Amino acid sequence: MKRWMLALLFAPLAQAAEVYEAATFEGHRAGFVETKSSPVEGGKKVRAVSTMELTLRRFGATVKVRREEATTETPEGAILTTFMQQGQVGGKQLALAGVVNDGSLRVRTLGSDGERRSPWPEGVLGPMRQLGQFAARKPRPGEKFAFRRYEPTYNAVLTVRVEVKDWEMIDISGKPRRLLRVELVPDVLEAGATKVTPARATWWLDEDFAVARRRTTLEGLGELLLVRSDKAAATAAVAGGADVGKASLVPLDRVVPRPFDSREARYRIVPRGDAKTEGLFPADGHQTLKGDVLTVRPERGRGDDKAGEEHLGASLYIDRDDRITGLGKRITAGEADAWKKALRVERWVKNAMTNDSSAEMAPASTAARTLRGDCRHHAFLTAALCRAAGVPSRTAIGLVYVYRGGPAMGFHMWAEVLVDGAWRGVDSTLGRGGVSAAHVKVTDHSWAGTTSLTPLLPVQAVMGKVRLELIESR
Repeated sequence: MKRWMLALLFAPLAQAAEVYEAATFEGHRAGFVETKSSPVEGGKKVRAVSTMELTLRRFGATVKVRREEATTETPEGAILTTFMQQGQVGGKQLALAGVVNDGSLRVRTLGSDGERRSPWPEGVLGPMRQLGQFAARKPRPGEKFAFRRYEPTYNAVLTVRVEVKDWEMIDISGKPRRLLRVELVPDVLEAGATKVTPARATWWLDEDFAVARRRTTLEGLGELLLVRSDKAAATAAVAGGADVGKASLVPLDRVVPRPFDSREARYRIVPRGDAKTEGLFPADGHQTLKGDVLTVRPERGRGDDKAGEEHLGASLYIDRDDRITGLGKRITAGEADAWKKALRVERWVKNAMTNDSSAEMAPASTAARTLRGDCRHHAFLTAALCRAAGVPSRTAIGLVYVYRGGPAMGFHMWAEVLVDGAWRGVDSTLGRGGVSAAHVKVTDHSWAGTTSLTPLLPVQAVMGKVRLELIESR
């Protein structure tokens, strides 16, 4: 970035500022976003905070979620620290705190051990400067440029490509306004073999180039619309709200009989609306894809796959401490067969752990200590214990059959182990001695070198884009 541009974007913030936006989700009033900045430490630093509160419904029950992102910056805009906290109001919160130093960001999850590092280039914009950059640039239709922002979900700095469109008349609270449309498209992120496309957005600027309206998507759930407002209107109480329960499921046309005993099933992939289905589901030893028909037949034979170092080593989430090493050896003591070792681990984790959907994302060592968690914790612990017992492992991430007022496929994660050259699934959440044809795979990952939740995100790309039709199950 040119020096004169840096000077323009990073003009000192000497005064406190705040922006309120009323939030509408899927056409229902949902809450607000508040973005504010203020000098701290006698003006030596600036703290910028963006807070989003949404009131939604999940299968009829009201859920209030809150996400706060914050940065501490120099008056010229160089980010010194980051912070993110999100979760259901009244429940457990996921909190990340980071420090920028020497071109890298060191992030730790509050309440757990370990530290993650990720590259930190120059010119990353904090929450308030993202909104204010257009007033500094005064862009014209046809102009293109890019900026960088930090996204805690991926623990990565995103490059966002901006294309300025044209002025258009937009209805704001029942009144037509002349606004400048800009399209924001983040670059694709890669985490090993996993590629993730962050949500794109459309912003509208007023004649002073202040952001008057924003539209984006909550991946896999629906459209979020933000309209600049005063504090009273933005923070007014929300009644009801959109129900995101069904949006978080992939619809299935009929009930699967004895789903977790099924050994083979064929599903037809049907796009919803104009969605594209190419690349959403892989073909491997677990399932095959021919046209729009997905045949799930969990691996039972031999293959020629080979394990890499990443399938036996430790990583941030599939980690190894003395507890895991001891458990892995004790659970599989006296057994030489790799598949039987994996089944012992699956059974032990199933019996030892208590399902807890409120547990925050945490590594295997935490799950081994607390013995509480959802399918992610089960899968991490299963994979870690298998590795401790000398069995190569990874996680499979995809969908599993559920019944929520009707048949559907919901997010799920399980472990895969390499046996006789073939990856075979074990699911310690269910504990049925392997996986069934009611498990539909979207991706897999060793979690080596991964410092974010990016490997989980391909499943979100499926939500809202397809429905499945059951052709047969046996």
